[in-house]
Amino acid sequence: MEFLNWLQNTDQGIFLFVLSFANAIFLPVGPEVAFIPILMVSYSKFIPYATYCVIGSVLGLMVTYFISYFYSQTLIEKYISQEKIENGVSIFSRYGPWALIIASMFPVFPYRILVIISGCLKQRPLTVISFLTLGKSLRYFGYGFLIAKLGESVIKYLK
Repeated sequence: MEFLNWLQNTDQGIFLFVLSFANAIFLPVGPEVAFIPILMVSYSKFIPYATYCVIGSVLGLMVTYFISYFYSQTLIEKYISQEKIENGVSIFSRYGPWALIIASMFPVFPYRILVIISGCLKQRPLTVISFLTLGKSLRYFGYGFLIAKLGESVIKYLK
């Protein structure tokens, strides 16, 4: 119960921003691990908290994008397997940057790999930022909306 009290009485926006930013670059744990429980306690704040997640995630992904844009050969040789590169290039050749929206909406897709490949392929930065922002907005605001609508029933069930 102490954890729930901490969630209720603390502004979690900066924490969600940092977690989303770190996840977009290197952290394997997504912000949903904290975002969903935080919203279950403070579901009325889903708009600012989802905004923190979107901004942190997109800024982190832009760091990843620009690193791959300027240092693509080194990055590819050291950190990405040939299989992932081939999969990402085939997805990009089939769907173009639209693949970024789908990949950034669902946590099961390797969106970081697609961001790296979009940098390696020298996709236009504004296009990449726009598609990532749209995908991440749909993801986090979708979570927030569902929790805001179902929040009371979920909290009653958990208690």
